[in-house]
Amino acid sequence: MKNIREFVCFLKSGFLLPVIFLAVSFLMSGNAFSQTDFKIRAGCDLCLNGPELLDYMKGDRELNSELQIGQCKLLSDIVVQVDVGLVSFGNKQRNLNQDLLRILNSVTGGCKIVGGEESQTKTGIDKGNILTPVTGATKSIWDDFSIRFANVGARRYIVSPDYYVNPYFQAFGGDELGIPFAYKAGVGMTAAFGTPYSGPMETDFVKGGIHLLIFDFSVTSRIKEFVLKYSANNKIEDTRNTWIGNWNNLYTPHLGFEVSAELPFLRLSYFSTIDTLDETDPPVIVRNEVTGDPMKNNIVRGEYFGFEVRTPNIIVFNSTRAKFYFAKKFGEYHLGYSGREMKIENFIFDFRINATFPGKRDFQLLTELYFDSQWAGFANKAVGIGPSIRFGKTPSDNFGVITAFLNMRIKIGDFFDPELY
Repeated sequence: MKNIREFVCFLKSGFLLPVIFLAVSFLMSGNAFSQTDFKIRAGCDLCLNGPELLDYMKGDRELNSELQIGQCKLLSDIVVQVDVGLVSFGNKQRNLNQDLLRILNSVTGGCKIVGGEESQTKTGIDKGNILTPVTGATKSIWDDFSIRFANVGARRYIVSPDYYVNPYFQAFGGDELGIPFAYKAGVGMTAAFGTPYSGPMETDFVKGGIHLLIFDFSVTSRIKEFVLKYSANNKIEDTRNTWIGNWNNLYTPHLGFEVSAELPFLRLSYFSTIDTLDETDPPVIVRNEVTGDPMKNNIVRGEYFGFEVRTPNIIVFNSTRAKFYFAKKFGEYHLGYSGREMKIENFIFDFRINATFPGKRDFQLLTELYFDSQWAGFANKAVGIGPSIRFGKTPSDNFGVITAFLNMRIKIGDFFDPELY
């Protein structure tokens, strides 16, 4: 019976939670398009139906990536928000002016879908039907769902030294920030609070480094306040914390060194401890209330080899910064998915899910959903905030919530290499 309850909790945490969030958010958005907004569908042949728009996109180096290589078809929807003066070409945005509006309105051949027509087409059923909210949301999710590789056929992409570039800085965990100094040379800097697989208040790990070609050289340290908690005043043991787990955490050395090689499909890394300084303040111990054994933590000491095997950036729900991965970090194995600026209609969100396999720590599942800002200009999608929840073994010896907290990411720039994204 206990195993059945744990399995049900796992299903709820890993699959039902994001679906519920998406459905609720879709319903809250209502009619995402106003009557003046419209969309030009992905797959539209601009050679036949929009030669002026084709010339406009070919004249903009960044927008070339939204065209099928060697052809005239759109890879992503073009969403025109007249009210806020903004046009989204996939994950690229441009301010809307009268010239651009005229060019967009010149597209023919049934490629252009006006807000009201779009709403009617997507539901396809009587508005009075009690199932309309469910079927409408499902239809929109299905219509906007696609998985394909970004810039298929671009040879540079496979061995790009610029894959580390990442303008998203996350408060806790997630992919590390990567700021380029020079494209094509792979020269830049990186920084992170947490590992790519950790959530809020799970680890004290921080790092900063320099990127050269495909190599990253980083110095690592810790911020003790980022976990609950280290022992204080000789209090070695403590009781469980309700919302921020003080067990199943990752504790790292006072000073360490990490070198890694970064390619779009693979990351290899080596970590070495330099100094610990932990003799007087070890991590606190929380005991299993049933067995009396200490709950697991991963206390990182010594040397570690790691890797991450992933899909190169793929397009999922109109996001070009999405990946599925299998990884090893600090002796732990991880399996998960991460997607930035995903889009269903006008609902923009980030989603991350990571499973940590049992070993140095107990099994846990991390789920995060960020609701992105909807302001005009650069502020659009610049900030994302939402719930981050860790599920796993609790001191009461069952499967439940370890940590329930808010996480946040900020987009500090728009400096992806236009030839890759």
